[in-house]
Amino acid sequence: MKLHELLRGLNITTSSGSLDIDITGVVSDNRKVKLGNAFVCYQGISVDSHTFIPDALQKGAAVVIGEKPITTIETHGKPITYVQVPCGRRAISLIAANWHGNPAKRLKLIGITGTNGKTSTAHLIHAILKASGRKTALIGTVGHQYTNAQGKDKTLPASLTTPDAFALHSLFQQFTEDGVEYVTMETSSQGLALQRLAGLTFDTAVFTNFTQDHLDYHQTMEAYLKAKLMLFEQLDKTGVAILNSDSPVAEHIVDACKVSGLQTPPTMYGLGEKADLYAEDINFSHNRLAFTAATPGGRIPVKLRLLGEYNLYNALAAIAVGFRYDCPISAIQEGLATTVVPGRFELIDQGQDFAVIVDYAHTPDGLENVLTAAKRVAERNLICVFGCGGDRDNGKRPKMGNISAQIADYSVITSDNPRTEDPDDIITQIVSNLPHDTKYMCISERRDAIHHAIAMAKSGDVVVIAGKGHEDYQEIHGKRFPFDDRVIASDFLG
Repeated sequence: MKLHELLRGLNITTSSGSLDIDITGVVSDNRKVKLGNAFVCYQGISVDSHTFIPDALQKGAAVVIGEKPITTIETHGKPITYVQVPCGRRAISLIAANWHGNPAKRLKLIGITGTNGKTSTAHLIHAILKASGRKTALIGTVGHQYTNAQGKDKTLPASLTTPDAFALHSLFQQFTEDGVEYVTMETSSQGLALQRLAGLTFDTAVFTNFTQDHLDYHQTMEAYLKAKLMLFEQLDKTGVAILNSDSPVAEHIVDACKVSGLQTPPTMYGLGEKADLYAEDINFSHNRLAFTAATPGGRIPVKLRLLGEYNLYNALAAIAVGFRYDCPISAIQEGLATTVVPGRFELIDQGQDFAVIVDYAHTPDGLENVLTAAKRVAERNLICVFGCGGDRDNGKRPKMGNISAQIADYSVITSDNPRTEDPDDIITQIVSNLPHDTKYMCISERRDAIHHAIAMAKSGDVVVIAGKGHEDYQEIHGKRFPFDDRVIASDFLG
């Protein structure tokens, strides 16, 4: 591909050298540079990749695309083709789209953002579209799913909630080649802030909720919300915003939609009748959630295999998307009734007379939601196993400790992914402000903690193992070791 084709749509500050040269590939990691590549660099959080330009040139880079003026960059006197852009991260996303032929322009993109519920909502939407016969794909935390041209269901592993730009546009290219028309994707605040989605236009944008998380990265709740709002700024003018009316920040998003010139007012869903879609006749059981969805198109009886009040919201959001794309009511009901999301209120059943539930809840709001749902179906005691991740927002640690103390009858506090931190230091912060009468035990080895909780459970109890959900590893001192809460629990029960 010619360099000028690769740069189509970029805001170029200045350039030197020919833009008519052939480019053999694009990288942002100097260690991966090959002859004829374009090397894109930017000022990162802790590393300035402009410092690696000499190494990239030594390895044969044909062009450097960066954020700084060429006069400030060390090139060892070697003349180079250099393109300066305002934002290197944004440039990578636009270049990735050009490199793959802009496949996203041939897709209807459905983006979902919010602190909690993105994964479950995405799976519900994907199932509804699939049940209605649409050619659909899913990009998310648990994995990427689509049906290929041969009609076979495919699942690809995911390392990030929102993939990096080249991985993302490679997926889009694969989807278009297999005839996919709709793509439902989780859009994380970090993915948005890091410009991984730059240049994309969404046909539908869904907002789930907004509570504390990722403050280690965003620093403030204001910055965190601003990142979320970026999705709605990328919504097509003829697109639809679907918002949780019960969220205290809903009005901020409504205002953002007005500013972006959205032609249609947002669709609001919630538990109150002021919403466009709301829930009635709610019925909970230990393995099923049933309710009636009151919609502009009439009342729809719904059954879910997902439990908890929070999944009422997720289901209502998915129903709104179903109506957005004129899905038959029968397809909406089928999609909702058949969806199981790995690691989201997942029951581990080995025939025992008490319930064991594995859930990804790793925020204060998420833990409160899952424990409240579990408490509702517990006949006797609720036992909670949880920890907090290392190298992340430590302000939520004592909050989560108190939530477990208030809702669960007994807490087993353990490691999550300690990363580079000492697990015992994290546990100390979790228990730092517990009420004096809290019944709990600290067991830093997560496997032992899970065994302890299950061993103490009696008939009618519910054990919730929170924090890691679908994850099949534990990250300790920068290394990932095989570890799956579901496998650990299942093996011990067996």
